[in-house]
Amino acid sequence: MKKFNHANIGLFALFTALLCLSSCSSDDDNYPKEYVGFEHSITKVNCDKNEAEKEIQIKIIAVKKSKEDRTVALTPPTLSPGQVPLVKLTESKVIIKAGKKSATTVVKIFPKQMPMKQHNATLTCIPQWKEGLVSKLTIQMNKN
Repeated sequence: MKKFNHANIGLFALFTALLCLSSCSSDDDNYPKEYVGFEHSITKVNCDKNEAEKEIQIKIIAVKKSKEDRTVALTPPTLSPGQVPLVKLTESKVIIKAGKKSATTVVKIFPKQMPMKQHNATLTCIPQWKEGLVSKLTIQMNKN
């Protein structure tokens, strides 16, 4: 019976090692094959309560390089009537140049206009071609 248990433990260890080795691969495996969109789905920003405006850089990535420029449209969060914007895009369209895998854009945040200490705003990235997948970025803002 002991031999049977040792054999099972050995097989279990071998199987676990193979799983670990197979899971180690490139970071691009976390995205769909033709993904073009936000690098992250969440970004956290700490703001000083006395800051009138803060700029953050947002990265748009592509899993693969392309021979052509790729354009994505960015949309800010929708506002309720009478609501002041807490986030403003500096560009409504971002272009990833041919042969490149990323581009950055600047987003402005207005901490003084935040009614609470914490606020979330969601941006949307829409590739400007049929096969493109929409991606979203939630900006978690904390006012100190």
